[in-house]
Amino acid sequence: MKRRLLLSAFAAAPLLAAHRLRGDGDFSMVSAGSRSTMEDLMMNENSYPFLDDLRRRCYLYFEEAADPQTGLIADRGHADGSSFSTYASSAACGFGLAAHGVAANNGWISKEEGASRVRKMLGFLVNEAQHERGLIYHFVDRITGQRALDSEASTIDTALLIAGAMHASQVFQDDRELVEMADTLYERVDWRWMLGDNGCLHMGWQPEIGRLPYQWDRFSELTILVLLAIGAPSSAIPPSCWNAWRRENVLHHQGESFVSYPPLFVHQYPQAFFDFRGVVSSDGRNYWRNSQLAHLAQIEFQQSLADQSPKRFGHYGEDLWGLTSSDSSNGYRDWGGPYEDGQAQPDRGIDGTVVPSAAGGGLAIAPEQTMRTLQYQKNTFGESVYGRYGFVNAFNPRRGWIGSDVIGIDTGITLLSASNLLEEGVWQPFMQHPAAKRAFRLAGFQPLAA
Repeated sequence: MKRRLLLSAFAAAPLLAAHRLRGDGDFSMVSAGSRSTMEDLMMNENSYPFLDDLRRRCYLYFEEAADPQTGLIADRGHADGSSFSTYASSAACGFGLAAHGVAANNGWISKEEGASRVRKMLGFLVNEAQHERGLIYHFVDRITGQRALDSEASTIDTALLIAGAMHASQVFQDDRELVEMADTLYERVDWRWMLGDNGCLHMGWQPEIGRLPYQWDRFSELTILVLLAIGAPSSAIPPSCWNAWRRENVLHHQGESFVSYPPLFVHQYPQAFFDFRGVVSSDGRNYWRNSQLAHLAQIEFQQSLADQSPKRFGHYGEDLWGLTSSDSSNGYRDWGGPYEDGQAQPDRGIDGTVVPSAAGGGLAIAPEQTMRTLQYQKNTFGESVYGRYGFVNAFNPRRGWIGSDVIGIDTGITLLSASNLLEEGVWQPFMQHPAAKRAFRLAGFQPLAA
C-alpha cells in the first residue's frame, strides 16, 4: 500500500509577532527543549530500561530483515521473525541506515560492523538498485534491487533514504568510501525534474505514465523532502519552494493553531532527522511545537470518541491512544485524527484500532504522553503486542484483533524517536551535515527569540 499517494487526495522578531497574531498563546512554550526530560528518563528506574529494551528490539528488525547480500531492508515481516517480505521499502532502508549508526554509537554493535552494514547497503543502492535520475523506487526487490509492486520512483521515499545516508555519513565520517557513496546517492538526484511550475514537487515517476500528476502541495511529511531538495548539492530547487505549498488544514488545540494532517507519521518523519526545536520557519511557525500540538490534539480527539461512544471506543484515552497509517483487521488504513476543529467522528473507518508507532514515533516530541501509553500497552497486553521487534504494527483490544506483522518504517520511526529523546542520537549527527545546515539557511529559518 502506498500510504503517501493517499495524501494527494486532498527575521525573528517579526516572525514572533506573526505567531502571536494568530492567537497561538504563549510562544515561549515552543522553545522548551527536551533535555531535562531526557535526563529525567535516564535516571528513572522504569522508563529508561523500557526505552532501551524497546530500541534494541526495534534494531533487531533491521538486523534480521536485511538481505545478507544487498543489505536492503524488508518492507515488513512477521512479528515473530519467521518471515519477511521479498520486497524492500526504500524508506525503511533510510531508517535502517540511521539505525545502524544509532546501534554503533550505543555499542550494540561495533563501529566496524555498523560501517560494514552501511557500506553494503549504500554500495548496492548506488551501483545496482534501479532508479530514475537518482529517484529510488518506493518498493524494490530485496535481492535484485529492481522495481517491485508497480511502484513509483518516489520523491519522498528517496528523501527519507538520503536522510538516513546523511546520518550514517556523519556517524562513520572517517570511512571515506562510505561517505563518498552517501554523497553520490544524494548528488545524483535530479530534483528539478520533479518540480512543477507552481514550485511544488511531484510525488514521483512511473514508466507507464511518466511524472505523476500528484504533487506535494499541502502540509504533510513533505517538509523533509522540500528541505533536502533545497539543500541538495546538485540540481537543487529554489529556496522559494519552501513557501510554495499550502499550510492547511489549520486546526486548534487549547487556543494554539497547528497545521494538520491526521495520521501522526507526517508530523514525525521530518522531526526524526531535522531538529526543528530551536528555529522558526520563514512562514512564522515553529514546526516542533506544531508537531507537539498534533499529538496532544489526537489524544483529546480519541478521548472525545470514547466519551461519545463508550461501547465502541471506551478503551481510548490518555492511557491508550495512537492512530497513524497502519494495518487493520480490514487491510491497510490511512487514518488518524482530528480531522476538523470541534468535531470527533470516526472518520476513515476508525474502528478502535491502536497503532503503537503513533506514540512510538512521537517519543521525542511528547515524551510524557507517549511513555504513558506505550508502557500501558506493554504492561496490559504483554507479549501479545510486544515481542521480538517491539510492538506489533497495530491491534484492536475491543475486537480482539492483533496484527501479525511489524512494518519497517513504523519500527524505524520508533527507534529513531526514542534515540532522539534519550541522547539526540539522530539529531546531533544529522544536523552537522552541510546539506542540513544549508537547507535551514536557504529556506529562511531563524533562531527562536529568547
